[in-house]
Amino acid sequence: MEVALGAHAWFAGNEFTAADVQMSFPLEAAVSRASLNASRPHLTAFLDRIHARSAYQRALERGGPYSF
Repeated sequence: MEVALGAHAWFAGNEFTAADVQMSFPLEAAVSRASLNASRPHLTAFLDRIHARSAYQRALERGGPYSF
């Protein structure tokens, strides 16, 4: 996954797709449970892009904090 995101901003290329939504879930779990950190800069940047999306922010406002 690190290599794939090194080539493109999103998993399916340069456009945000449903694949990115699906792939965000295991990465969120990896951050909270498996210590995903700066050693994987492309994965970390991907999650930063997800978290910066206005739809993500609205979801948090409506549903509360995201936790596992």
